[in-house]
Amino acid sequence: MALQPILGYPSDYRAPFTAVQIDFAQGPSTSSGPGRSPIYIGPKTSAGSWTVGTVYKVSREQDVIDGAGAGSFLHRMLRMHLLVDKGATLYAMCYAASSGGGIATATGTITISGSPTATGNVTTTVCGEDITTSFSTTDTPSTIAANLSAQINAKTFLPLTSSPSAGVITLTAKIAGASSGDGTVPVLRFRSSPDPGKGITVVTSGAALGISTGVSGADGATTEVANLTSALAGITNSRYYYMGFSLWSSAAATVIRTHVLNKSTPNPGLRCRAFMGYPGAETALTTIANANNYERLHFVNQENSDHDAAELCAQVLAIHRKMESIPAGFVPDNYRGPDWLIRPVYDNNDVPTQTEVNTAVTNGICIISSDPSGSFLVMSVNSRSKDATGSLNDFRATETHRVSFMDSFADTWLARHQVTYFGFKLKPDAVLADGTVDVNQKLPPKTVTPSRYIPFVAKIIDEFEEAGMFQNATDWKASLRANIDPLNNGRLELGDSGRTIDILHQTSLRLAEVSPG
Repeated sequence: MALQPILGYPSDYRAPFTAVQIDFAQGPSTSSGPGRSPIYIGPKTSAGSWTVGTVYKVSREQDVIDGAGAGSFLHRMLRMHLLVDKGATLYAMCYAASSGGGIATATGTITISGSPTATGNVTTTVCGEDITTSFSTTDTPSTIAANLSAQINAKTFLPLTSSPSAGVITLTAKIAGASSGDGTVPVLRFRSSPDPGKGITVVTSGAALGISTGVSGADGATTEVANLTSALAGITNSRYYYMGFSLWSSAAATVIRTHVLNKSTPNPGLRCRAFMGYPGAETALTTIANANNYERLHFVNQENSDHDAAELCAQVLAIHRKMESIPAGFVPDNYRGPDWLIRPVYDNNDVPTQTEVNTAVTNGICIISSDPSGSFLVMSVNSRSKDATGSLNDFRATETHRVSFMDSFADTWLARHQVTYFGFKLKPDAVLADGTVDVNQKLPPKTVTPSRYIPFVAKIIDEFEEAGMFQNATDWKASLRANIDPLNNGRLELGDSGRTIDILHQTSLRLAEVSPG
């Protein structure tokens, strides 16, 4: 058997390959080839012209409007990414929304009543977009509702449509099914209120579509998760390092985790990471995150967010791609740069306490907090926050930079190996009488031995320490091993272990002022 086996490639596997296996504390996660392009995957509306399950390159917002439909979740994800990270090469793939018997579309209402006694405004916020509708003493609830409805529909990037009837505005999600609001998770939030003392009253059916007296969305016989599963099957053999999803349910997370895990093993070696947004309660997301305890999954949470799951996902994914595209780059703590577009929560009661923030981070959740200056991403983490049993806190692999830096190392080694050792021959090391390697052994041209290969990897380790991605390069190099598979004399096996750099997360200063008695 192999002395240093690699998952998916037993000794009797004979086709040529170059692969990497990375063990993060427990559990493998691995790679193949350079390139960190994002892909967004979500449902299309009936107005979209794209073929489901087909990958399209997106250069501008109009591409996804035409392909997936204005206001579709796919449109909203790509729109957010383009606002945040204009330099990315973006891809998109759509699938059909839920359909069939039992399908329901999430709705909500805004009801305007009374008679204006003075000029004023109705202030409305829909999915994070502020709308001001003016009225005068000659207006009626019907005219005010019609004007507000027209303003909502003019913002075609919103994920809902508006229809007035007398003084009642009905808001209807553009995507049918539970993903727009299942009556529990407030996905598409809205609120509306008039200037006080002007004779106008405004009442909403709830805080979000499908909440309270609004109609809750429900999947039909063909669920959105089933359509997502079919779409993902089409890219099983394609690598897109960053994958963004508009779905937020536990069932979707399981499907996404399976897809990413299967692709990220050494065979097929298509390492990737997945991002999902969740605008509901942190406690509910904790259950989902812990059930998907995996270093390549990122769950983004802002409880009762003005933004839908699609925008939360895309904002955080875009920041990661942008920051990690810089050598040794990572997303710093409490991130709120000029490209951070997430609004603070509307209700101060929804601002997480420090205890809640700590609980979220410990459970592998990218939590967004708020303060008087705005919102911010507290810490970049993945959901690998538990041990192999899923019951004990184990934070060793949860910090995102550990995965990103190791992926960078793997990509660098793969690329350089393929260029440097193309067409080489392999032979065992010559050994002296005392069992040590003969350092003066003569080799034919374009021939390598295990001992002659080790310095090639050691050089990359030194570079990563100098760049600030690895620490203790001496330990890395001391543990580096190379041998020829005893059962496959054409395979050079390598093994190594070491530690990525640590990030300054916490600083404390304790002061004691001592006055004389």
